[in-house]
Amino acid sequence: MITVGYSWVSKVRGDKRFATLDGKPVPGIHDHDETLTSIFGYSPLHPFSLRRPFLDRLARPLHQSFPAYWRKKLKAPLAKADLVVIESGQPVMLSPLVRRFARDAAMVYRVNDDVNVLGLPAFIGEAELKYAGLFDRISVASPHLARRFAAYPSVQMDPMGVSKSLLDQDLPDPFEHRERAEREAVCAGTTQFDMDAVLSMARLRPNWNFHIFGRLRGTPSDIPGNLILHGEMPFLETAAWIKHADIGLAPYLDKPGVEYQTAHSNRMLMYRYFGLPMIGPKRICDPAVPSLVGYEPGQEVSFVAALDRLDQMKRTLADPAIQDWSVLAERIASTVPAGQAHARTGHHERARNIA
Repeated sequence: MITVGYSWVSKVRGDKRFATLDGKPVPGIHDHDETLTSIFGYSPLHPFSLRRPFLDRLARPLHQSFPAYWRKKLKAPLAKADLVVIESGQPVMLSPLVRRFARDAAMVYRVNDDVNVLGLPAFIGEAELKYAGLFDRISVASPHLARRFAAYPSVQMDPMGVSKSLLDQDLPDPFEHRERAEREAVCAGTTQFDMDAVLSMARLRPNWNFHIFGRLRGTPSDIPGNLILHGEMPFLETAAWIKHADIGLAPYLDKPGVEYQTAHSNRMLMYRYFGLPMIGPKRICDPAVPSLVGYEPGQEVSFVAALDRLDQMKRTLADPAIQDWSVLAERIASTVPAGQAHARTGHHERARNIA
């Protein structure tokens, strides 16, 4: 599995993702158990946007240091691999060397995000299409993302999932020892977060509480008292807040491309699993998700109408469309190299080496 890119830029700038780990990541090869080995390192540079297209184009040659750095480190493990999964984003730049070093392995591109929405340099999106033909499976959950790769027969719809064994635990009610508001709304994550939308909702519903979990780049000075910023919190603690809440918040920034989050958003998957009614921009609404109420950002009358609808909605049973993560894992693990006559059955036949 080839995932997020880090570099010395991450280290120097103080990447906040490191704060969620038990300790500082140590470069090198680490055997966690008999089935899991990780390789971590700081490349000289990893692809990130300078916020100006012409600057991104000028910096593009420098970003080639990212695949160059990983070439030697990945050669040996890739040679043993039966299956290689590359996550969307900067790792797609490693696709050619993966195909070169793992000639007999099945190759999967797991599209977890729209790279054009994440603010990455334009050449990352270009690389997705340039290298798409190298993959035996292009795995997506959203039809919006699938359309980008419509020219490739390897595209497969593989829905996201949740860890049901974790979420089904007896999670303590965090509202038990505090005065509960008329409605308790939670936002589990701040990716592509629209603070203005949340402020509008909090001011229109002073009798509700709005709980935000995740790091924020900045905090407005005039937030109302019913808007509570919890910051980063361990997964199970956050899950407990969702499990015992009344409403799930999905205040994504309303911009073209964000529609994929309807099928990919981890927070929305958990809201649906716990049967919460949800609210988000109309752009992400879909008839397949009737529990999601939409609003037009910046229009108070639209917020009022959406909140009035939520007033009439209650929790329901878990959305049966939400599957366990293991289903996605099995689908990806079933991928075989193009031209192979029969599917390998993964653990039923033999353990697969997944890089």
